[in-house]
Amino acid sequence: MRTKKATINISISIAAFIIGFLPMIIVRKVFLEELGPELLGLSSLYTNIISYLSIVELGIGTAIIFSLHKPFSERNIEKIKAYLNYYKKIYRFIGMIILLLGIVLLPFIGIFISGDINLDEARLYFILFLFNTVFSYYFSYKFCILVVAQEGYKVSIATTISKLIISILQIICLNNVPSFYIYILIQIIVNLAYYIFLSRYIDSKYSWLKSGSNHLLGNNEKKNLGKNIKALMYHKIGGVIVFGTDNLIISTFINLTAVARYNNYSLLIGAVQGIISTGLNALTASIGNLLVEKDKAAAYLVHKRLFFISFWIVSMVVIILYNTLTRFVTIWLGEDQTIGDLTLFIIILNLYFQLMRGSVEKFNEGAGVYYQDRYAPLFESVINLIASIMLVKILGLAGVFIGTLISNFLVVFWVKPKMTYKYVFEEKLIKYFQLYFKYFVIGMLPFIICYFISKHLFIENTITAFLLNLIMNVIVTNTIYLVLFRKNKEFIYFKGLLLKAAKIRR
Repeated sequence: MRTKKATINISISIAAFIIGFLPMIIVRKVFLEELGPELLGLSSLYTNIISYLSIVELGIGTAIIFSLHKPFSERNIEKIKAYLNYYKKIYRFIGMIILLLGIVLLPFIGIFISGDINLDEARLYFILFLFNTVFSYYFSYKFCILVVAQEGYKVSIATTISKLIISILQIICLNNVPSFYIYILIQIIVNLAYYIFLSRYIDSKYSWLKSGSNHLLGNNEKKNLGKNIKALMYHKIGGVIVFGTDNLIISTFINLTAVARYNNYSLLIGAVQGIISTGLNALTASIGNLLVEKDKAAAYLVHKRLFFISFWIVSMVVIILYNTLTRFVTIWLGEDQTIGDLTLFIIILNLYFQLMRGSVEKFNEGAGVYYQDRYAPLFESVINLIASIMLVKILGLAGVFIGTLISNFLVVFWVKPKMTYKYVFEEKLIKYFQLYFKYFVIGMLPFIICYFISKHLFIENTITAFLLNLIMNVIVTNTIYLVLFRKNKEFIYFKGLLLKAAKIRR
């Protein structure tokens, strides 16, 4: 049952993500043509600033979801309602704090903007971005019940529909009335409708949520929850600084046009990252349920399988992205919207390291291991910020991402797996790195082969050359892996699943 639900979650979530993303490519092209690169860069910059304000969320949602696994599996309705009521009160308070912080920041917004932008209009745009975020805190607390029930795909479907509606309306708006105000208002109105609809659906499906409850969380429950929230606060702050400062640094030390160029790539890379992360996120509830059973041997086996399939998919994706992304951006938006090869290489390398720790992160989340490495994200963020600011002055755009790479290697690269192997699997960390570097060395073979073929055979910037290059990368990478992994235990396991699925369909 757990495997079936996980499969449904992964399949639907990934399909929904892809369907929701495709219209965004069209929206970005139309936006660039009608409103220009500076407003496009400003939109990306505000998204980052808002993510900074969301630090006050402190990871409460993640802690609540972890705490709900046990009462949900036991069908303890009163306990579930107690957690959700607690979640609701805190999230609405957080929404108000974010609104106040945004208003306080408003007079200083010009500090982060380098370019020919009217500051009065820029402040009005920021207010609209702010309200779009604040609304979510008044509704989204309920959505966690679907995640814990392993029905997160329903949230994915609703989100995809709302994204499609937003994209269609924005394209119509930009083509007929090119206004950044209307562009943002469309997002606010459709998102508000989405929150209301999904909230009412959850109320109807879980009708017991609407009935009152006098059950309060006990002191031990509050203590454990507070401990996890405190630990997640550090993770939240570190994550926002590491992944949310790029646009701020680029805008401050280079300009908004450079922000727009980087975000052309970031949008596409983020989509691919989102697909992979969506698949892993869909497994979080299943992993949480598995760890409730306290079978460490079974958990470690699942991790090795998940790590193997993650490597196969992630390495293939980064190889394809490195060899095709700039050509796609050139065809899509024009050569003046591309970035240098060194910058792209560092971004792709960061992506590989980030996605390859997905398995250990999901087991950390499923087991609630947040407290033990609570200070690591702070060290990582300080190193990242200092290194990125120093290097952007020397190397330009590439320096920002080299700073991220340095902080990754010095801290999170080894701390995350150490926590998982010590507290979840009770295995030696050396096993992780033996596995990690074995796969990394194997992945270099298709990377080098595909790079040289792409560089010498597919040099034209045409749709045909792009598609042929893409197909070549897929075929070469998968052929090499099929040969090298044909006797691998994890490969044999997934091969068996595919054969079984094929027989069932027949």
